[in-house]
Amino acid sequence: MLKLRLFGTGRASYFDRPLAGFPNQQCFLLLCYLLLNRHHPHHRERLAAVFWSECSSATSRQYLRNALWRLRQALRSAGVAADDFLSISEESVSFLGTSPYWLDIEVFESTVTQLQEIKDQDLTTEHVARIEEVVDLYAGDLLEGVYDDWCLYDRERLRLLYLTALTRLLVFHELDGTYERGLAYGNLILARDPTREKVHRALMRLYWLLGDRNEALTQYNCCAQILRQELGVRPMDQTTRLYEQMVHNQFDPANRPIYRDDPLPERLRQAQSAELLGKHALEKVRQLQGIAEDTRAELHLIERLISRALISLKQT
Repeated sequence: MLKLRLFGTGRASYFDRPLAGFPNQQCFLLLCYLLLNRHHPHHRERLAAVFWSECSSATSRQYLRNALWRLRQALRSAGVAADDFLSISEESVSFLGTSPYWLDIEVFESTVTQLQEIKDQDLTTEHVARIEEVVDLYAGDLLEGVYDDWCLYDRERLRLLYLTALTRLLVFHELDGTYERGLAYGNLILARDPTREKVHRALMRLYWLLGDRNEALTQYNCCAQILRQELGVRPMDQTTRLYEQMVHNQFDPANRPIYRDDPLPERLRQAQSAELLGKHALEKVRQLQGIAEDTRAELHLIERLISRALISLKQT
């Protein structure tokens, strides 16, 4: 079976025989592009422009022909029947998914996306085991060391999907009482994005639940320093309030946030007075503030994604 790993620095093999030079050679970078965009064929003119936009149309198409020839030769040298995985015509090029292959980003993305439909409180240990299995595939950001524009959007997209999966594991293990595992996943999140304030709060709670008050307080100071250095802001009131409760030994773990569906619609249907409706409105505002907190740390990533998407649209 052809096995391809695009997370981290990347590697590929065919029945345990490595594809030498993957993914750094130009022909293999072309293969990586086809893998990332494997669900549709690519017109030769546009494909050539992705890799050789600085050249004339005739020259870029010639470079594409040479790269395709080298790719076929590289696959054959590893014992791969190139025609089993590549569809090459005069007009288009595409990766064929009909022959047996294994692709780490495909396994990762399909599993995480499928399980996203299951609410956090409905996750079973089997679901969690599947998530833990695929996050282990994330050996690093997509094709580390490759900085071409065609790679950057998918790198950020898969990175955010990875952080989302880690967050689900953090939530599960806090509720499940497996606090040390929750700490491990929380620290993995902060290693990738240290500005996630909600994760810092979760780690403060986990350290407290493990009986390590000093480490819980240290986590707050770490959070405050990172937010000041990276974003020029102070911790939110909710974070500072948690810290002050812990300083004065007033934090009650039984009253920590519980992850469940928003009960607002059902309660609105039961509302009998303007006073109760007002309370619901205030609660919703507080929920939106929490959403804004998560969004704040990712705004700079969204801006970068938009910029790179616009570049890609211009190329097509």
